[in-house]
Amino acid sequence: MNRGNKLLDYVKLLDPSVQVGGFSHFFGMDTHIKEGTIRTAEDLESFMRCQLHPSLVRLEGMAIKGIYTAIDHKDTWRIALIDKLVHVQRTPAELREKAATIGKRLIKLSHALHPWIDFKPLEQIFTKYSSVGCLPTVHAWINHHLDIPVEEAVLGYLHSAMYACISEASKAIPLSEKVTKELLGRLTTDLEHEWKTVSASSPDGHMHPASLSMKTLFPSFHMLGAGLHAYRA
Repeated sequence: MNRGNKLLDYVKLLDPSVQVGGFSHFFGMDTHIKEGTIRTAEDLESFMRCQLHPSLVRLEGMAIKGIYTAIDHKDTWRIALIDKLVHVQRTPAELREKAATIGKRLIKLSHALHPWIDFKPLEQIFTKYSSVGCLPTVHAWINHHLDIPVEEAVLGYLHSAMYACISEASKAIPLSEKVTKELLGRLTTDLEHEWKTVSASSPDGHMHPASLSMKTLFPSFHMLGAGLHAYRA
């Protein structure tokens, strides 16, 4: 099976209808909808551009890129550290127990789809460093073993998250097919631009992890520090 087909089979697991759970809390969007601060397509677009895209790219996107580098250099400690950082920064405290099952569920489904992928080393990392195994970590591990280039792995994840949010929002906000299509087009362009901008500010993957600080992996590290101090590997 060629690489494209392997990736296609895998990304089906990220479809919101499958409910792997990776986007189950939708990055706080559902709360805004309930509180009435997101009522229209314009409100939704503003939320996605100003809040979700920057946060999603700077945390999950850069985490996937950092984990790719760590896997290449067999840096298990850094894999666990990034995993913990994403978990405590992204996941609301009341949902962390639920979130802890997300990666495990994806591993189980992916193992059935690609039984030749060895997840034991990853699970040993989670046990050794008491890390969680959040969705970006497992996503990076799977895509790395499918020989998917890091840029494709990141953009696949970002697009899936964006589509999941739009799909969820459409349940509460009247969005016609035309409006949804136009919105997705604009948001896709914005999301990819955001990723290119942030990714360009970080080191290339060929640099050894030992030479990288967490700030170089996460350009907005000063905004994320609380999670790191609260959850050391």
